[in-house]
Amino acid sequence: MDRAREIVDGYAPLKVTLRQVMYRLAAEGVLPHTPPMYRRLSSQLAQARREGRFPDLIDTVREVHVPPAWPDADAFVAEVPAWFCRTARRARSRPCTSPRRRTPCGSS
Repeated sequence: MDRAREIVDGYAPLKVTLRQVMYRLAAEGVLPHTPPMYRRLSSQLAQARREGRFPDLIDTVREVHVPPAWPDADAFVAEVPAWFCRTARRARSRPCTSPRRRTPCGSS
C-alpha cells in the first residue's frame, strides 16, 4: 500500500490508472503480475480510497452507466415517450397528459 501511494504521488499532479500502479509494482518485483493479484490490489486500493487513505485513480476505459430514475410516477409519466403513454393509459383510469404532446395521448 505504501509503495503504491508513492507511485501515485510521484505522478502528481497527473492521475494514474490502477493498471499503471500494478505494472510498476510488478516491474519492481513488489507484486507478482497475475490476475488474482491485480484483483486483490484493485479491491484493497478501492477500499482505501473509500476510506480516504489513498489518492484517487483514473479509469480511462470504463464508463459509469446510471440508469434513469424519477422521484415519483408523475415525473416518470411526464418524461416517457408518447407511444408508451398509450400503453400506460390502459393500465390506469385517467388519460395521459404528457407535456411533449399537444393533445392527450390516444386522442389524435
